[in-house]
Amino acid sequence: MNRRPLLILMLLMIAAPVWAYDFEVPQAAGYSLYFTIVNREENKVEVTYPATPQEGYWYGHVRPTGPLTVPALVEHDGIGYVVVSIGERAFSGCDGITTLYLPHTLVSIGDYAFSQCYGIQGLVTIGERVTYVGRSAFYACSGITAVQFNAVQCETMGGTISSTAFGGCRSLTRLLFGPKVKRIPDYAFYGMDQLDTEWSLPEELEYIGENAFAYCSKMRGSLSIPTGVQVISPYAFAQCHSLNQVTLPERLTRIDQRAFYQCVNLRQVTVQALVPPTMAEDVFAGSNAVLEIPCISERRYKSALGWNSFVTIRTLQPCMVNIAASVNDAACGTVMGGGTYPVGAKVNLVAVCNAGYSFLGWSDGNKQNPRQVTADDTVTYHAIMQPNEVEYIHDTTYVDGVQVKYEYYEMNDVAEPIASQQEITYNKAKQRVEIDLPKRSVMGVDLYNAAGQCISSGVPRHGHIDMRRYPSGNYMIRVTTLTQRYLLRFFHAKNK
Repeated sequence: MNRRPLLILMLLMIAAPVWAYDFEVPQAAGYSLYFTIVNREENKVEVTYPATPQEGYWYGHVRPTGPLTVPALVEHDGIGYVVVSIGERAFSGCDGITTLYLPHTLVSIGDYAFSQCYGIQGLVTIGERVTYVGRSAFYACSGITAVQFNAVQCETMGGTISSTAFGGCRSLTRLLFGPKVKRIPDYAFYGMDQLDTEWSLPEELEYIGENAFAYCSKMRGSLSIPTGVQVISPYAFAQCHSLNQVTLPERLTRIDQRAFYQCVNLRQVTVQALVPPTMAEDVFAGSNAVLEIPCISERRYKSALGWNSFVTIRTLQPCMVNIAASVNDAACGTVMGGGTYPVGAKVNLVAVCNAGYSFLGWSDGNKQNPRQVTADDTVTYHAIMQPNEVEYIHDTTYVDGVQVKYEYYEMNDVAEPIASQQEITYNKAKQRVEIDLPKRSVMGVDLYNAAGQCISSGVPRHGHIDMRRYPSGNYMIRVTTLTQRYLLRFFHAKNK
């Protein structure tokens, strides 16, 4: 058997290049970009290197130099493709690249994608759609001076202490965040001790990962944690030596271990949460900060584990709370006494019913009127009132010794028990109702006819109601004071 043709075929197969890409797109600068199709149904591609790892990734090919713009869309054989990824080591060692522009379509930046691209200068922007930035993705890119981080929901960035995304970027001094960023992943900016800028986190931020900013020792000034953050992960800001003030939001519920460990220049911690967040061990160990808390929560913080270890605790000023007072129906009456008061103040609330209405009690079950409350928290008190009911009554009385039969509507009052009648009397000779009560205590005087209609309402100036202008008949008078209610039913015989 002649083995010569088979041997030649095998040698040709060995000599034939094994491409690491599906197609290439030549660039005007004289080099090509290389792409692998990662999703044929959706026409999505990844930027990759042209040679094999054994050959050296770019062996035998022209490396990119000068400004590098990775396109968002490329075309091959009449088909358009969306660029969604920079593959692992795609441009590793391409130290001739001077500036870098990444597309808005990018979702992933692979491990070591731009590692040792020493020539990249200035700003690098991570787009809004990026969810993965690989290990040492920009390792030793010593010319990068600023990072604009716009990724809204980035899940992974570097991922370990030894392979952070921007490790070895010794010129990187500025870090900027886009307004839509919600997540800062674990180890995202760990060990970036060259960052020399003021703290400024995005307003929509919800998650701060473990070791996210640990050892950012030159990040300085005041740090305000955004309102959407509920948990601060372990070591998130550990060893941030230049941090001097921290404000924690109202919705924060938990701070994990050593989140602010050895922030030695931290002088003030302001907490807006009314309920002390759960605190793990050594959260603020190494600092001598003053704790500033909401005034109404002072007792809670002084007894809460971890928070009670602060030597100096003071309350936010001014220490005021709002006591709101209202009525279930504005037609029924009003409530006096609501307003803003210092914590601990004694507040008097008075429910005043309109004519024809009665006070039942307060929404918290209390039936005192007036009542006194202590201003220790912001709260609303509702007075419950309802219209008086009437009942048709047949009755008799005596006028000058003569029995008189009459009919009238009696008010069925459901409020406090009726007080003594000595304070209210009907003076037959003077044809008037006399009220013997301190004028300042009287809140209202209502006169009803036999039909149950309120025919007069208000506090009389001279302590009595002149009945001479009313026809003979049965009447009821109700006097409301700050503490009691007085009722008097009488027959008025008009003088001729």
